[in-house]
Parts: sequence; C-alpha cells; structure tokens
Amino acid sequence: MPMPLRRCGFALALAVVAGCGSAAPVADGPRDGAAPTSPGDAAAADARAAATSNDAAASPAHDASAADASASPVDAATAGTGLWVIGYYSGWDATDLPVDAIEWGGLTHIATAFMIPDGGGFTSSTDPSNPSFDSALAQSVIAAAHAAGKKAIASIGGSDSATAFEGATSSANMTAFVASLRDLVTTTGYDGIDIDWEGGPGSDDALLLDLVQRVRAALPSAVLTMTAGGINTNMVPTDLASLYAAAAPSVDRINLMTYGMSGAYTGWRSWHSSPLHWNHDTSTPAGIDDTVAHYVAAGVPAAKLGVGSGFYGECYTAPVTAPDQALGASTVAASDGVLSYRAIVTTYASGVTPQWDTGASVPYLTLSASSNPEGCTYVTYEDAQSIAAKGTWVKAQGLGGVIIWTINEGYFPSADAGAHHPLLDAMRTSFLE
Repeated sequence: MPMPLRRCGFALALAVVAGCGSAAPVADGPRDGAAPTSPGDAAAADARAAATSNDAAASPAHDASAADASASPVDAATAGTGLWVIGYYSGWDATDLPVDAIEWGGLTHIATAFMIPDGGGFTSSTDPSNPSFDSALAQSVIAAAHAAGKKAIASIGGSDSATAFEGATSSANMTAFVASLRDLVTTTGYDGIDIDWEGGPGSDDALLLDLVQRVRAALPSAVLTMTAGGINTNMVPTDLASLYAAAAPSVDRINLMTYGMSGAYTGWRSWHSSPLHWNHDTSTPAGIDDTVAHYVAAGVPAAKLGVGSGFYGECYTAPVTAPDQALGASTVAASDGVLSYRAIVTTYASGVTPQWDTGASVPYLTLSASSNPEGCTYVTYEDAQSIAAKGTWVKAQGLGGVIIWTINEGYFPSADAGAHHPLLDAMRTSFLE
C-alpha cells in the first residue's frame, strides 16, 4: 500500500538528496519544476560519456582485488564476484512479501526501511500508518537473513527525512543519537546501518558527514552505507567531493538512487526511470553512466559505488507514447507504490509487446490509455534484460554493486514454483554469478 514516506530515486542537484515530489528539484532551491537552464559544457559531457561508453570492451575490467582493497573487511562475506546486492524491504508492504517468502539467492544484504530519527533516538512502531519499521518484524527479517547467510542492515531516514535528521544531529542530540544507532546494532542483531538522509539544504552536509564519521567510530567493524542521488547533468551538485568523497573512507558503500530519473518536468522530454546510458540530450539529462562518472571524477572510489535498480516503473499519459518525446500535456500518472513490477506485468503488459531502447538499455511499453487504470500511454520500467545489462556494465566499471527499491514490489505470490521473484533471479545471475 502507498505510504506517506516514499524513497526518492533521483536528486537532480541538491546537496544531500531531494525528497519525493511532482516537480524537479533545482540546485540549492525549491523543487519548482524549472527547466534545465544550464546545459553546461558539451565537450565535458562528451568526455564523460566517452569514459562511460556502453562498449564494455573499452572499459576497465572488474578487479575483485581492487574492490576488496578499498572496502572494509565485511566484504569478505559477500558473493564470489565481490559485488553487493542490497535489497530494501519496506515494512508497510510486508503483507505483499512475507519474510518467509523472500528469495535470498539474489541478495547479499537486506535493508529494513525505515527507522525514523527522533531526537536522540528513532521511532519504531507497530502502527501500520507509521512508516517506521516495526521492531518485531525487524527481528524476523534479521533471523531469516542470518539463516540464509546474508547480512541485515537498518535503514535510517527515508524520503523527506532531513528535518528529523537535523533534530537528531543537533548539538543537544548528536551523541545520544549515535549511541542509539550503536545500540541498535549491538543489541538487536543488525549487521550495520544505512544512512538515508533525504532532503534539506546544503548546510546539512556538515551534519551528515559528521554523523557518518561518528557512526563509523562507534561501529568500526559494522556495515555502514549511505545513499546519494542520481544527477541531472545540467545541474551537477557542488558537494560531490566535499561530502561524498570525504565520507567514502568511513563507509562501505555509497549507493546511488538511480531510479525515478524521469518526470514530466518543464523543459524536459519523456525519458526512462533508470536508463543505464544517457543519450547526450540536455532535455533528458539523466543516465546511470553519467551519474557514476560525476561521482568518480569527484574522488569517490568506483568500488564503493552502488547503482540503483527500481522494481517499479513510471507511466506517462498522452500524448507521450515512447521515450524522448515532447511532453505536451502529459503527466506522470503512476510511479512507486502503484506501478510495481508485479502490477506492470499483470495489469499493463498483458497482451502488449515490450519495446527495447538499445541506447539506454532498458525496456518500455506503449499502451492505449483505455487499457489500464491510470490511463498510461508510456510505461518505463526495468526487467531481467535491463538488469543483466546493468550487471555487465557494473562489473566492467569496477563498481561495488547495486541497490533495489524495493524487493516487495517484485514478488509474484501466485506464480509457479521457482518463478516468484523473476527480478531477484536476474540479480543473482547478473551480479552474483
């Protein structure tokens, strides 16, 4: 079921990570859907694109020893490829995916979403209207993960969590807050913490960096990850080095939320939710390859970067029927929470031949508006083929792995045995084998 706290995939230029909204964020300002007015240096963009060519043969081979050298000792427990596959498990959708139905073969870690900062601690509730992760459910997830030989991490924050984090990291609360995160690991069985600070002004950077460094000092051998946003190449954030490269020595992974990268924003054309490759068009200014290139150029080690994979899609209304089209009066009518991969396959793709964008390496659907509840005419999403392309590219670039938002949305309870988790199966074969 949709909840008020949804994870954002795409932060266009904010210093931390923009919260979810219907309009595109702009640098250090409100999310007002403004057109991308600063295309930037085309030559520099072309140079970045060349550095992240989809020709894997031209890219450096994945070097497991190099990845291990830049990561913490907890990497020794991951799969033979050295890559991490971190799947977010949302508490509010737990009925859609019972713990005993989780397919562990496609995961190295599971992240329970979310616990919410609250003063010197965090909230945890059994109230289904509260997006904070239920403590009893957490114990069930932790036990199941450990039984399967996987690691469980507590994700703290979520969409629009900046205000809560600002209070928790104030001078009055910071020490107690870090102690509560330490105790969460040492007393509950969690293997680590995921800091998912989303929203807030650039002035929050210093607080976030301080928090990450303090948590690492308090938990020197635990898993510690943090999230970061996908990048609008027209408005590249100025804090990639001062925040993320500075935080890299303290964390095991910086996970890029490279999903939800499309939208009906002023000045844009229709685009893909999670395009592996950017098309060099400043009216569709997003691609995983371009985003990764910016973080690496800022000094974040490639082996510590994870890319994002959304087990959900986004749908546009008429007149848009495909990627890279003029928007006209089109809107994004459905996304995370409504347009799960399960819903796409069972409701939207039935009787429709999926299309494949060879440049972006992702699928899409062209539909009749009368064929679906939201009146969608173009659906952008991910499938097993796009996950395979991501896995090949991630290995070629020497990256650290992938995060999934959310594994709940990819579960097919009525499928035949062995076919309940098609996308997690693709993660296993593409990233872990």
